[in-house]
Amino acid sequence: MQHSKSFCNLYSRRPWIVAFSNTNMEGARKRKTKAPVSSKPSVPTHNKVSSTSSSWSQCFLFLVFMVATLGVVIYLLPCPIDPSPLIFPAPPALEGTLAPNKLLQGTENILEGRLSGPEALEIRDGFLYTGTSDGQIVKIKGEEITNVARLGVPPCGLEKDEHTCGRPLGMRFHTDGFLYVLDAYLGMYKVNVDTGKAVQLLSALEPIAGAPLKFLNDLDIQSDGIIYFTDSSQRWTRRENSFIVFGTEHTGRLFRFDPNTREIKVLMDGLYFANGVQLSPDEDFLLMVETTKAKITKYYLKGPRKGQFEVFADNLPGYGDNIRSRKAGGYWLGLASIRKQPFSLLDFIVARPWITKLVSKFFNLNSVVKYIPQYGLLIALDQDGNIIQSLHDPTGQNVSSISSVLDTGEYLYFGSYYKKFIGRLRVNF
Repeated sequence: MQHSKSFCNLYSRRPWIVAFSNTNMEGARKRKTKAPVSSKPSVPTHNKVSSTSSSWSQCFLFLVFMVATLGVVIYLLPCPIDPSPLIFPAPPALEGTLAPNKLLQGTENILEGRLSGPEALEIRDGFLYTGTSDGQIVKIKGEEITNVARLGVPPCGLEKDEHTCGRPLGMRFHTDGFLYVLDAYLGMYKVNVDTGKAVQLLSALEPIAGAPLKFLNDLDIQSDGIIYFTDSSQRWTRRENSFIVFGTEHTGRLFRFDPNTREIKVLMDGLYFANGVQLSPDEDFLLMVETTKAKITKYYLKGPRKGQFEVFADNLPGYGDNIRSRKAGGYWLGLASIRKQPFSLLDFIVARPWITKLVSKFFNLNSVVKYIPQYGLLIALDQDGNIIQSLHDPTGQNVSSISSVLDTGEYLYFGSYYKKFIGRLRVNF
């Protein structure tokens, strides 16, 4: 305020300033009332319109150029996948034996925070066995967890170390007392669970039929010792499993391996994410899950159709992982993700390769999985592939995906490739 008063006082004490200001103001009023006559001709209105139109045309052309340039840049960006369209029929309706319920919400999460990624589960003499994401094979009794063996070498615990630390996935006990383990990166092992000694039967570094083993997944063993196992991809490793799904990659294979003669035979190839395997009770056929195809294939091991295969179950209500025997007869199939009417996000994506190509140029496809709606679903199939029972967690808050199921008759134990606990559900449903 003091500065304003000083300026006003200065202004009032200088009459010549006032006179100069008044003169200028009077001149301004005259110029407003009488504009000077110009000797130049006025510019026609249509020329102004043409000038404006020209400016808009230039802006439009510039915009088109920028969009075209951006499109070329995006097109030239490297793309890690080369998917082809995978078209599914509409998912089965959740009705009848698939009618929603809340049975999985009764699942108890045991050893929470003390295990990481216990995918496959086996039981022997009251001990529960599993492999973890930090490369360990452990046995569990109550609250006690004991390390049995480690197939790889430290450091362990981070995903980037998996290829050297190891990632035990499929495992089965055989009548010889050994635990047979298929490690995603290292190969196949026979483990003495009492001493911890592990003997490598097959190295993942040795190509089979001229093609590499990149993602060893699951196995099962005949009574005579013959082992059947899957390799999910010849290109992507376990850490890159989403690339197999979103890239509709189909280089998976099913093998027959004789540990005594070391003979290996490719039974099937060109598979979409070859995953879980399970022998029939009479060992006359083998079931194999193709995750990305939402399908189970039946491969005949005996009889007149030996060596032939057919569809066992197709258009499943979700993307299956491992398949295991059911105490009451038939099989349990854990679903990694559900396919649900009226809209299945995964079905929509794999049918449109341009989506995954575009997304993969800017994002890691593994990070996209977390945006898929969560819904826990476990299904039971009979010996003919019919769905005879289903257990649900519609919220996905308790059970959101199941890698494998161990049926003891009293409990169902649920494994997961990424959860930090084992699920346990009493069989009273």
